[in-house]
Amino acid sequence: MDDQAMAAFPRMAEILPETELGLARVQHLSLEGESARQANYVAGEYIPTPPGTYALLFIQSESDSTICMMSDLSYERSTCLEVVARAHGHVLIAGLGLGMILHPILEKPEVERVTVVEKFPDVVALVSPSLPTTSKIEIVTADIFQWTPPPGTRFDVIWFDIWPDIAAERLAEMTELHRRFGAYLRVENPACWMESWHRRESERILARAAAAPE
Repeated sequence: MDDQAMAAFPRMAEILPETELGLARVQHLSLEGESARQANYVAGEYIPTPPGTYALLFIQSESDSTICMMSDLSYERSTCLEVVARAHGHVLIAGLGLGMILHPILEKPEVERVTVVEKFPDVVALVSPSLPTTSKIEIVTADIFQWTPPPGTRFDVIWFDIWPDIAAERLAEMTELHRRFGAYLRVENPACWMESWHRRESERILARAAAAPE
């Protein structure tokens, strides 16, 4: 397990109570023993999580199925370390989720502003009260595929995290977002950065599928 990933973010079950509003629901999950050792199954292997209680965010889809959009298990924590490390200046985050990454990002003195674009109003209503109180953050309730930043806006760091799973099928959406929001990246800043959650792993999945014998 990644001790750095566990220490980088708060225990979200201690911040977000179990609650439900409209399409969104926060649920707690207690793990110990074998359930902790097999908490995540990614790319053919189990990735353990330290025993404890964790938070999961569920969304009811248009087809009435329930989708786990995010958790704060150790694997998901580790996939968000890079954006926290790179965050500075004006940060754009697509997908509020549990708000986990916002806690360390908002603490960084080099972060001046954070704009969060979240599609589901119910997620905003559930999660935003648990966030740090600061004038640095603005939450916009909108679909990132349809939202356009105000004229003249530039971002130093852009992070897209709107997918519930890792799949090659997500790459087309990632490509679209990178193409469109590349125009809003402050490219004169040598430390500027834009990435999508698990884009590189999705590319590896696609490459393995293409190389597999028929």
